[in-house]
Amino acid sequence: MESLLARLRAEAGARQKLVKLLAGYARLLDDPVNNATRRETELARVARAVEAVEPGDTRQALDGWLAAERERLGSDRDAFRFEFGTRLAQELARHGLGARGQLPVLRVGLVSLRCDFAGGKAALWWGPEVEQVKTGLALAPEGLADEVAGWLKDLRDKAADPAETRRRLVEAYRRCRLLGGLEPGARVGLLDVLAEVVHGLQPKSFRADPTRQRFVEYPRVRFSFDLFRLKTAGEGAGPRLRLHVATFDATTAKGRALWVPDNEDGEGTYYSYLSTGGEA
Repeated sequence: MESLLARLRAEAGARQKLVKLLAGYARLLDDPVNNATRRETELARVARAVEAVEPGDTRQALDGWLAAERERLGSDRDAFRFEFGTRLAQELARHGLGARGQLPVLRVGLVSLRCDFAGGKAALWWGPEVEQVKTGLALAPEGLADEVAGWLKDLRDKAADPAETRRRLVEAYRRCRLLGGLEPGARVGLLDVLAEVVHGLQPKSFRADPTRQRFVEYPRVRFSFDLFRLKTAGEGAGPRLRLHVATFDATTAKGRALWVPDNEDGEGTYYSYLSTGGEA
């Protein structure tokens, strides 16, 4: 008797849970296409709950419904991605930006967007997924386009003047060369130069009391963008600067190479070393 009651209670509990899940899923069907991502997650939960239902007519009906719903979900998911991609392109165009490629990854000028439809989030990358700069972005075309445009504007607003970038590089290169006991014109690691540039950016207050609040950041992405602007600006006064292309093995190690754009379309090159022509 006790075992029979326990079995009935367990089955009743499983059915009650299933009814709750199905009721929640039904609400998502009010907007099946835009809710496609959430439906995928909830349908998996329903399927697990169905496994607890004893074989019989009800279980057979549930299995049939699940099979049909998975097929409908596949069509709605494709429709959502198409509609999402179209709306995102329109919203980017509103900011004067264009998108290339195919979802889940789109190239938007100097950056890339990777859309995780299963997780319902997107990530923003520098270049062709070289450095991740933002993650956890909602899959909402208008908001996503605003995030991309805002981030690019901030990057440009904070960019150094090419002449200032040149001055920083020459000074940092000279310090690296002297510390390494190298001859003028020798190659110096580009990331070593970045470290010296960051050192030179610190205010007197940081040198007197090096706390996090006084530290001036200069991330790799900003360094990469400043180098791009310097390349496109052409030669200036002073020693000629030369970037040396990284070997294939070096491109896989962040400490050995830096990606720098070649143009506004996001094509770029990995560099490992900096040298100068003339005295530096």
